[in-house]
Amino acid sequence: MPFFKNIFGFKKSSDNDNNTLLSSEVKHINEELYKKGAELAERNKTLSLLQRINEVILSSIIHPEQIARLVTSLLVTNIDFQVVSIYLYEKENEKLQRLACSQIGKNGEMISDSQLPAYYYSEIPATDINNMIVQSITSKKMQTNTTLVNVIYSNTGNDPELQNPENIKSVFIYPFLVRNEVIGALVVGLKDTEQNLSEYRRDLLNRLAEVIGIGMDNAMLYNKVQATNQKLIELDKLKNEFVSVASHELRTPMTAIRSYLWMALNDKGGPLTEKQRYYVERGYNSADRLIRLVNDMLNISRIESGRISIELKSVDLIKLTQDVVEEVLPRANELGVSVVVQKPEALPLVLADSDKIKEVFFNLIGNSLKFTPKGGTITISYSQVGGFIETKITDTGAGIEPQDISKLFQKFGLLPGSYITNQTVAIGTGLGLYICRSIINLHHGQIHAASPGRGKGATFIFTLKIFEDSDLQNIKKEGNDDKEKVELIHMSV
Repeated sequence: MPFFKNIFGFKKSSDNDNNTLLSSEVKHINEELYKKGAELAERNKTLSLLQRINEVILSSIIHPEQIARLVTSLLVTNIDFQVVSIYLYEKENEKLQRLACSQIGKNGEMISDSQLPAYYYSEIPATDINNMIVQSITSKKMQTNTTLVNVIYSNTGNDPELQNPENIKSVFIYPFLVRNEVIGALVVGLKDTEQNLSEYRRDLLNRLAEVIGIGMDNAMLYNKVQATNQKLIELDKLKNEFVSVASHELRTPMTAIRSYLWMALNDKGGPLTEKQRYYVERGYNSADRLIRLVNDMLNISRIESGRISIELKSVDLIKLTQDVVEEVLPRANELGVSVVVQKPEALPLVLADSDKIKEVFFNLIGNSLKFTPKGGTITISYSQVGGFIETKITDTGAGIEPQDISKLFQKFGLLPGSYITNQTVAIGTGLGLYICRSIINLHHGQIHAASPGRGKGATFIFTLKIFEDSDLQNIKKEGNDDKEKVELIHMSV
């Protein structure tokens, strides 16, 4: 019996030990699970916070001050940061400018910039080598401290409560480094000591400094680009005004010079010798070319400033073409180039400004004359495509390489290496096709070019809407709104 008692007694003691051990293991597992759960919850909370910060940075907010205020507020209200302050480094002014500072007060309330005590720095001279933020941006490294004194506010005397009113035990200062340049700094104050800070929390601080720094840089770059664009717009406006004034001032004397040269060529002041006529003819041609250039520049100025207008009405396109051909025929005959108009049996009227479309014809036919050799032909034809009339001007001239087609209709769009087979004609400015495109776009039409290749001629095609009373009334109604007209011009140009 004692034997069994000992055996049973031994077993009973062993069971108690096992139960104690098991209970301890379960307790340890529960504690670890709790820690892991708490850590996971903290990580999820942090990831959510980082996402919200990213949303702020990637949102339509473009001012660094706004971003800084929102970010500092988010950090102190959503995570156990007691103080968060963001500074911008103004290198040219040699100072750190506070953009925002948020902190948790003694009663748990959030204190923002407007409520901060007077001893908080609004700006810090970059020459203040005793300040920890200055040390951080100078060394381009993270700095730590145990107080906010000489970080975001000045020494406030011997009062311990004033020395550290938030009971901060660790302060982390991170420089914002973008492209190895310092653009600012992040200051975070915590109630935990630096030694008690987990690696995870340190990693979070590093990530915050990177994300916020990139966001601040993007905002500053955006504002810089916007300021540059505004300056360019103002300069472009001044340029247009100068071109307009200069064109007006140049056109008047050049017109007078051309008129007097024309009178001399027509023997209004008496007969000219052969040498005199040679000189006067070249002077007349040069003056005529310069006047055309001035007119082109004036048209460009009007188009880009939204001051061009069109007077739409029903237009007989064939009659308009014949008027243009009669004017260019003397020049075409002089160059030995035939101009042929293929008249259809019937062609609907088009909705157009006759003067502006004449200018398109003059530019396109004149362009073909430049590149069509003696004995060549320029053919003008028409076809109806849906509700539009398509006009084609085809020449047997130098042609255009396929890769150069896309370069046409641009301002100063001269093609490099163009083959000019008609050497007696001077090269233009590259503005004619640009003006043509602008005019046709104002008519709600389209213009483009085609060519089989070099030496095989080229075709320029533009469309105009067939005239209808209802369309005319609608377009006139739209034309009364100058803003819409300007938008249309800028969109088309």
